[in-house]
Amino acid sequence: MESWPHSSTAPVFLRARNYQWYWNSTVDPWSSDDEQWQKYTDVENEIIEDANNQQKFDVEIDGDYIINLEYSLQYKRDNEFTARPIKRVHFGKDRSNIHPREERFLLSVTLATSTCSSQQLQNENELVWLRTYGYITSAYWELELKDKNKTIADVVEEAADGIIKEGSAIGKLHEAQWISQQLVAVKDFGSNTKVDSIKNFPSNIGETCVYLYTKESFWYKLTNRVLRDPHSMSRKQVKSLGPFCWLLDWYLYENPTTDIPTVYRSLNLDNEQRKQFMEEIMKFTSFTSTSCSRSVAEFYDGNTLLIIDVNLRDNNHKHIRCGRNISSLSDFPQEEEFLIWPGREFAFVRYEYDIVKKKHVIYLKSSSWD
Repeated sequence: MESWPHSSTAPVFLRARNYQWYWNSTVDPWSSDDEQWQKYTDVENEIIEDANNQQKFDVEIDGDYIINLEYSLQYKRDNEFTARPIKRVHFGKDRSNIHPREERFLLSVTLATSTCSSQQLQNENELVWLRTYGYITSAYWELELKDKNKTIADVVEEAADGIIKEGSAIGKLHEAQWISQQLVAVKDFGSNTKVDSIKNFPSNIGETCVYLYTKESFWYKLTNRVLRDPHSMSRKQVKSLGPFCWLLDWYLYENPTTDIPTVYRSLNLDNEQRKQFMEEIMKFTSFTSTSCSRSVAEFYDGNTLLIIDVNLRDNNHKHIRCGRNISSLSDFPQEEEFLIWPGREFAFVRYEYDIVKKKHVIYLKSSSWD
């Protein structure tokens, strides 16, 4: 198990969200003319805030940068002449509405169209199935958990280790350490729960996973980049990304939202890409962020709007579960995010073109096909 030097002062999903650290990005950072300030990433923001609350003299972030809190400076570890001013801004309310997140709400949604159910595929090689249908949770279960007598705490530890390994490989060790530490802090809530006999998924672990997923970080970006390209996923990635995805997926599945009728997602699609969303049945391969608010989705101004009916029942009159409203746990609650878990299938309903807004509109609905 790796070490996690950055320590928290409160449970991560209960923290105040009304502060933001910035660094001066002006060409001449010591000139008072036309100052420009760049925000630190979500996790860098937390690392610096932790150090500030602990009254540390300085703290290191990725990129070999030292944040000197005594003199409010940022500089390269081996070159103090690169120093730039930093500042902390306190807001009267959550900072959630000040920085649009296009990568989360506008990037393409990868589909795996299928004509057969998971039951028909249960005897196939799990990695081959993963590469075809994009369901990493099932692959991780078969390859790493099934018949292994593990607890949820074991999975949390594996998730933390996977984050450290992936972060180290791309120069994001400090971000990885902070994210991993938040998971380890709630690990013990899963010590008495075996993965093959879950009755109640530990809420502290699930809520922490959701909150960390909503952070703009290398981990969110890496996870979805890999899940958007399941055809090239490796056994190693199942082992490093699978534990966190399994925890997040399980919590969402066990705590679905069933009282929201419709969710929305903007996309920029060409004609060929748009046709893929008009197949009879399609499967989303990654965790997919949508909004309960049409105005939020349209704010990102893609050329295509998905309108998804998520309040449907199957032939047994049971809700077809596909996601959860995570706005209460999100670092950005005003986005009203509804998170759809990987592997969910949707059926095409109809297409129309909004002449006034010059936007393609595709209607989908939850499917009980799987």
